[in-house]
Amino acid sequence: MGLEIFKKLPLGGVDRRSLVSQLAEHGATAARALLARQLPHVKPRGARIEPDTAVLILGGSNGITRQIALQLLFGERAAVFGVHYDSEKMQIGGHHVTAMRDAAAKEGLVCEFFNRDATREETIEEVIAALKGRFRAVHLVNGIAAGATKRYAEHGPTTVMDIDMAFDPVLQVPDAANRTAYRQLGLVEVEVATDVEIERTNKFMGTSSLLWAGPLAKAGLIAPGESVVAFCDYDYEANDPVYAMGPLAGAKVIQRETMKQIRESFGVRTVRLCYPAVCTTALGAIPGGLAMFTISAQILKERGEYQTTQELGAATIDLWREPYPETELRLDDAYQRCLPEWHRRKDALTPEAFPACFSSLFDGSPL
Repeated sequence: MGLEIFKKLPLGGVDRRSLVSQLAEHGATAARALLARQLPHVKPRGARIEPDTAVLILGGSNGITRQIALQLLFGERAAVFGVHYDSEKMQIGGHHVTAMRDAAAKEGLVCEFFNRDATREETIEEVIAALKGRFRAVHLVNGIAAGATKRYAEHGPTTVMDIDMAFDPVLQVPDAANRTAYRQLGLVEVEVATDVEIERTNKFMGTSSLLWAGPLAKAGLIAPGESVVAFCDYDYEANDPVYAMGPLAGAKVIQRETMKQIRESFGVRTVRLCYPAVCTTALGAIPGGLAMFTISAQILKERGEYQTTQELGAATIDLWREPYPETELRLDDAYQRCLPEWHRRKDALTPEAFPACFSSLFDGSPL
């Protein structure tokens, strides 16, 4: 194919000093502006969440779980507690939290966030102390995405097709709706994960739901037959060179096993929330992730089946609507159907056709 190798840099290679200054100057304004654009589109979806219960969300202050919190708060009027771990100076998440919390306070809604490591025992104790006595029961949604986007040693290193793309320097997501952000179609190297990276991935993305479910149950906050424990999942292809052959897959296997353990131990529904590739900060860090998103998004837009992150967050509320999903909530059916066409277009993609082949993404509508 003759593609050149390029270095996949965090946030598309935004200069760190520029990042800090831009966030300090524009972060709060950008977060409030995004929330103001999205709030008019939030409508109730009929979730059955009792007023004396709360939804606890782990991870993801700038992705799908932010959208779930948005819908729960302003659509369903549910109490939301969140735990995420962001740098105040270098990540937009804190500004999103402030904007959402301020808007919720104006409407008398319960919205509390903790900027903590969700896998630390002290964090779990602190959050449970804030919940106990105020709520009868808790639902848990785990959206932690902190894993090594590498391969196991037995598979060795490789290269995959990807897109070198600029990020929005303030909102910190791939600027996929902006044609000028597409810098290069090329190859990125996928390295082999170390034992330390594998262990960390398993801790954050494998066993973290169980870390919380046990103490929540001990505190009397898990209601058998009512509480839901869910985790945000991506149903990767079996031959995916990154997801299927490294710690991300290993952690997801562990997570699915622990969900079974939680269900059997505490008598609750445990549900995989299956999403398509979406335009988020985390996606931009995965080798091949931007090629996966842009090609699939183009296909889905052509078919009239594309869903924005806000729409996916709103659709997640089906977790609390009859008929209640028992083990899976599939929000990726259209995406899974498009994968054969995705492979065809990926194999045919050339630098000459790039980025005009993504014209549907440049139509001005949100991604």
